[in-house]
Amino acid sequence: MTPALDTAIAAVDDALAEIEDPTARRDAMRVADAKLSEVFKRHRQGIANDLHDKGKPWREVGEILGGVSAQRAWQISRGQ
Repeated sequence: MTPALDTAIAAVDDALAEIEDPTARRDAMRVADAKLSEVFKRHRQGIANDLHDKGKPWREVGEILGGVSAQRAWQISRGQ
């Protein structure tokens, strides 16, 4: 991990810790989780496309993405 990511994660942790009401804190966690899921999906898509554009076959892209099939790697590259 990079120092910038460590700082960003610590900032989110601190922001959540400042929310005193447990229900409000849980709601904020759900929102943050949904937003991060979208960010990660977009980055997985970019990684899949970058690897394939550099000549990696979909099978190898799938392995790099965590052992998914070639078909799933292609789907990820299309944002599915």
